[in-house]
Amino acid sequence: MLARNGSATAALVVFPQYADSTLPDTVRFDIGGIRNLSVDLLGRSGAVGTATVTSVQPKQWSGDECIEWPRAQIRPTSDSTAAGWSVAFVHGRVQPVAVDSIESLARPDSARLAADITRLASMLPDDTSRTFQGIPFVVRSAYRFPAANGVQGVVADVVRRLNQEANPLEQHTLLVAERPSGDPQARFHTVFHERSSGSEETLETSDVLAVLRYGSPARLAIVLLREGLETSAYELLEREPTGHWRQRWMSVHTGC
Repeated sequence: MLARNGSATAALVVFPQYADSTLPDTVRFDIGGIRNLSVDLLGRSGAVGTATVTSVQPKQWSGDECIEWPRAQIRPTSDSTAAGWSVAFVHGRVQPVAVDSIESLARPDSARLAADITRLASMLPDDTSRTFQGIPFVVRSAYRFPAANGVQGVVADVVRRLNQEANPLEQHTLLVAERPSGDPQARFHTVFHERSSGSEETLETSDVLAVLRYGSPARLAIVLLREGLETSAYELLEREPTGHWRQRWMSVHTGC
């Protein structure tokens, strides 16, 4: 997987076999087959364009050095369409899925969706932290997408903040919910969630990079960026044929 690294022509080469639990002491990346590779560029709007990998910098991890993915340069087929990409995959391997952000919805629909999401967050059974009890939920981000035939999905990051002067705290809840797409009055129900809390400076947050389908039969997945103060990682949430969601993969955390 390629992940955008600033400009539209700069990328990080993410090797999925390296996760936090399997990271050896020394890693030498095999970048021989990456140069001249044709890739599909994806963003939250779906397919963005195509590109060719023009160069890759050799990289290795050793000892206690900072961990960084190899850097690459790409040449988009069209500069005008490639500006909004966030991740890329080998050409033809995935099918992008466009999502609607809560900000793009009409005001009544946006308000209704935000109310649905905060209701779901307040009903989750494992909220054992007394620190945040009574503090309202705020929808930090939310994206709707087609989860399956006749099923609408939403992925959202919901936040509660405790504004202590010396040590402000936050609680983030990432949740995925679904409802029948044919009934606009139907309520969402939660199918996946994970919760984290800590200081505002050190807490890791989640951002949706893309939604896609891959494999045969095709499975739906959400690509997330997990970003902390000095580290970051990539995560894949996958919808199984049964309708259950699970964490399919989490990359190694890079940074110092």
